[in-house]
Amino acid sequence: MKMKEETAILLLAFALFIATAQIATVNGSRILGIFPHFGYSHFKVYYPLLRALAERGHHVTVVTYIAALNETKPANYEELLLKGRETTNMITFADVLPHRTLYDILTEINFVHNEGQKACKRLYESVYVDKIFKRHERKPYDLVITEYFNTDCQLGIPYLLQLPVVGLSSCILMPFHYDRIALPDFPSYVQSEFVGFPEVLKWHERLLNFLQMKLLKHIYRYRTNYYDRRIINKYLNVDFDVDDFAKRSTGLIFVNQHYTLHGNKPLTPQLVEMGGIHIDETAVNATLPAKIEKFLKNAPLAGVLFFSWGSMVRSSSMPTEKVQTIVKVLEQQPFHVIWKWETDEVPTKSKKFLFVKWAPQLSLICHPKVKYFWGHGGLLGTTENIYCGKPLIVTPLYGDQSVNANAVQNRGVGTILLFDDINEKNLRATLMEIRRKSYADHAAALSHMFRHQDKKPLDRAVWWVEHLLQENGKTAHKLLQTKAVKLNWFVYYSLDSVAIILLGLAVILYIVRAFLRLLCGFFCKQGKQSGKVKTK
Repeated sequence: MKMKEETAILLLAFALFIATAQIATVNGSRILGIFPHFGYSHFKVYYPLLRALAERGHHVTVVTYIAALNETKPANYEELLLKGRETTNMITFADVLPHRTLYDILTEINFVHNEGQKACKRLYESVYVDKIFKRHERKPYDLVITEYFNTDCQLGIPYLLQLPVVGLSSCILMPFHYDRIALPDFPSYVQSEFVGFPEVLKWHERLLNFLQMKLLKHIYRYRTNYYDRRIINKYLNVDFDVDDFAKRSTGLIFVNQHYTLHGNKPLTPQLVEMGGIHIDETAVNATLPAKIEKFLKNAPLAGVLFFSWGSMVRSSSMPTEKVQTIVKVLEQQPFHVIWKWETDEVPTKSKKFLFVKWAPQLSLICHPKVKYFWGHGGLLGTTENIYCGKPLIVTPLYGDQSVNANAVQNRGVGTILLFDDINEKNLRATLMEIRRKSYADHAAALSHMFRHQDKKPLDRAVWWVEHLLQENGKTAHKLLQTKAVKLNWFVYYSLDSVAIILLGLAVILYIVRAFLRLLCGFFCKQGKQSGKVKTK
């Protein structure tokens, strides 16, 4: 009996040892985050994941332009802050491209490419790259987490460190990132980040979607990755195929989307939806600034419209005639207006308006007195609005805002008002349309589905990162990799099989045709012989 008890104790101790060893393997991981893009709205999506990993015991070192968002960061979260780029207010109303022609898309991708190459230069000319390599020699990193956006030049670092990569996308996936995890991107219904159409796509919309999707892939592969390769070679003195390495090294891609907004799209285990990861539910009921709280308290039964076009454009820089039109129409509405406005000089002194330079957007949109939101289609604000369940007016200005705006309209939770179409007649009609009960009903239903997910977006993302980190990620990374990334396009789309089938059918048809001709010739000959009449 005593021996059995001792055996049980030993087995229990061994089990605890194994469990402790596994926890230590995961929690002791060293993670390197590389974010060369300067966008505040981008990093706002990524920071919750990086912070959560640090809170769970991982050592997280992050190269970024953005400090820890005015929060008390975990002790083992380290920032290596880049300098040399303003992070806000870089888009003017002259840059608005709401109609998304192929020319507009190519213009925008050229701008995105140029910004990416500038970011590469600033990254490699900082002191941090050399610091990373020296630290890795002393105590190796286990994983690189980086943004997949407008350049892959940062992949020179995990290439030399021989580390797996987790890619993050703050918007729906760029067309040129599908291939690195062999994710289907059927342009007949999967809309690109650079376009936006009502569903179901018409033939000319499918054509544009197809052309830009395929064209942008080749531009990125043979232009952006070409320059990425050159800059990596210049600063790190190594030369390799950047696109090929991205396919081999990418274990996971986290994308800021959820089916409730962007619809049902093909997914694989390598693509993890994290839409809403930036939403801090504890902030929903946060105390609002006294001025805003007082304005909301005195609002009429019709409520309040919150009007904000984000941090990358200044509403106050809008052309004067547009501002006057908006003010005139909004003054005639039964609701009051809170307007994000960046200057002290405001366009009206009406008590129906409150102009604020900053507001806690999530808690404001979710406030019961706020009935409507007028945004520009930025994914963070749009997702927050879906979470809060409010009818939405969208005026897309650039980037992914057009596809987000159409997603809102396709779900029946809002309507689009293009910037060029803002006049008194259209704005009145839009405001009347958005007050229809169906928009509030659809918004409430979508909010319920978005909030009740199988896992919180942050929990899901953390689980997958730690899954990849187990046993240094070698097993998980190998199993997640798909052999499809090694196939050329002809084989990937089974065109070789189609060609063989068509060739076989052609051979069969040829044989059948030849046989029928032979039979026809034989019987026709017999018929002619039997039809001859003998004459004297």
